[in-house]
Amino acid sequence: MDCTFPPGEFLAELQLARDLGISKTPIRKAMARLEQEGFLVNIPFKGYYVADITVEDIIELYELREFLEAPLVRRTASLFTQAELDEMESIVQAAGEALEQGNYADYLAVNRKFHHTFAYKYGNRRILNVLINLDEHVQRVLSYLRQKGLGHLLGEGADHVAIIAAIREGDFESAQRLMRNHLAAFREAIDASGQTFPAV
Repeated sequence: MDCTFPPGEFLAELQLARDLGISKTPIRKAMARLEQEGFLVNIPFKGYYVADITVEDIIELYELREFLEAPLVRRTASLFTQAELDEMESIVQAAGEALEQGNYADYLAVNRKFHHTFAYKYGNRRILNVLINLDEHVQRVLSYLRQKGLGHLLGEGADHVAIIAAIREGDFESAQRLMRNHLAAFREAIDASGQTFPAV
């Protein structure tokens, strides 16, 4: 997820087993699982490679986030207490501070916490599990973009602040729209950046 193994890199079972001090069997099982989850690709007669990241992948991930996350904001907005909204504002502030300090890992963790708040509040376990898996792919994408010098596309927490403010005001439709626009803006920025990423 942090792109220690960048897209397109070959993963040798034997070397991984040596590095981790375990046998090849659990490595093989883990790699098969990661292939199922879309993090690895298995090329016949060659082996496993870290899955590519393309502009199309990013667009699809963020379109899916729009479909899932924006409606959750609308469905849960009335359920938050003022104390919970205060906590969400603290989360947004912590994310901004982590980004200013260059602590990218903390930024991603805190940002993820904000976005997952709505799914946890909604309480549908299956939706939450889908979002968690989706978010793992998103974290890999964001780490890779930062490595490519595109971290500026992440933006700041102003959108998150506006979402919380709309919820406080009872304007739940606006809160949903702001979340959808927040996710769409990133997708559109990537699409407009003209970036091309290496294929496997």
